[in-house]
Amino acid sequence: MHVDHRRTRRPLRPRAVAALASLALCLVGLTARADAAPGVLVDETFGTQTTPPNFGFPTGAAVADGVLNVTQGMRDRTTSVKTFDSAVAQERTLDLAFDWRTTVAADGAKTGIELRDSQGALLFSLAATATELRYGLTGPVSDSTSAPDALNPNWTKVSLDRGKWYTVDLHLDFTLQTAQYTISTRETAAKVMASGTSNITGRNLAKLVACDYNGTGVQSLDNFRLSAPANAANGRLRGRTVYAFGDSIVHGHKYARGFVDLTAERERMSLTKYAMNGAAIGPVGESGQIVTQVRRAASHSPDYVVFNGGTNDADLVHNHRYKTGAMAGGFDPAAFDTSTYAGSFETTLSTMRTRWPGARIVYVAVHKLGSRDWNTQLALRSVALQICHKWGVTVADVFDDTTLDTRVDSRRVAYTFNDLVNGYPGTGGTGTHPNIAGITHFYVPVLTAALTRP
Repeated sequence: MHVDHRRTRRPLRPRAVAALASLALCLVGLTARADAAPGVLVDETFGTQTTPPNFGFPTGAAVADGVLNVTQGMRDRTTSVKTFDSAVAQERTLDLAFDWRTTVAADGAKTGIELRDSQGALLFSLAATATELRYGLTGPVSDSTSAPDALNPNWTKVSLDRGKWYTVDLHLDFTLQTAQYTISTRETAAKVMASGTSNITGRNLAKLVACDYNGTGVQSLDNFRLSAPANAANGRLRGRTVYAFGDSIVHGHKYARGFVDLTAERERMSLTKYAMNGAAIGPVGESGQIVTQVRRAASHSPDYVVFNGGTNDADLVHNHRYKTGAMAGGFDPAAFDTSTYAGSFETTLSTMRTRWPGARIVYVAVHKLGSRDWNTQLALRSVALQICHKWGVTVADVFDDTTLDTRVDSRRVAYTFNDLVNGYPGTGGTGTHPNIAGITHFYVPVLTAALTRP
């Protein structure tokens, strides 16, 4: 599988399903451009007038200056509704991203947007007052003919910077009835305002509702992109158990929700995480070897074992603490040279196989690291892939199957972090630790594909 990115922040469908995606595009009579990529149902930047006009909003909307403005000239507690095509409503899993801004300024004023299903159940909502950014994933059912106080979503409130654009990323799963969401500022040093996974009652995506709850405040939408994920699990992983081992990329660095956590949340899996910052595959590591984590883990067999390794080894091998080594000729642990990376890698796999023979083992090859010596990365990757092939281990290949390369400075800034900002991973990291955008756009799709691969 190859996860490509026409725009760097969103993964697309692999070429293997291009024919089916093309059929889906023919069925979707939306505002999708003719050159939209496979799997993409709507991709609208509002650079020109849309078809239907104004993105399908009947009132209070206009495409102008490269954005879509809504709730223009609308009265209190009124709505304007865009209805999605029936092909969208038939999708069981959807990814949606868009940029949003509001001019609401008066005290007591509030405008926002709501995503609802065909029966009026709420999927997600975003709104603002003069001082608060509000979002909600639960609330009363509404037919969206009006927006009275009694039908408002159940709001969570955070601070609002009224001069900023905000970016919303959603993963909607109607089989599991969950929504994974991130709201962040749209800027180079993006600040995450909210992120989580929530239960929803909606069964499909049917409506985008522009709401003038009270007062006035024009809202603007841009970069509206709706797609069907390339490898949706569609409930197949629900209830499965997973043990996770590795270094800070699995652990999460300074944030509790690493990429395995977000995958498990999204798919309703039961996760036990043993990874530690500083751990390594080889015989030297700040927090010890990853095989030690494996030996200390619970004896009860999980359905899946997910691990990474090589990030800290790249520094240690480059600094001559130990050698890369080579794959052994057989499977006898006595033949593994545990003073090398390769021998330690095989020892780790042998220990996993012995402890949990029925578990599926998934090795995560992390992204291209601008923070490590390139030739050392390539050498460790080569031997790791050889060993995984030998042992029949599934590879979730973020390195090769995504465009996340933090040797490119813009990607390092956008997708990695060193410290928390507002309680969430920031931006502008060294290139090692993926932030929430890096996790959701690159790691989660590749790991999900590996977990569901036959």
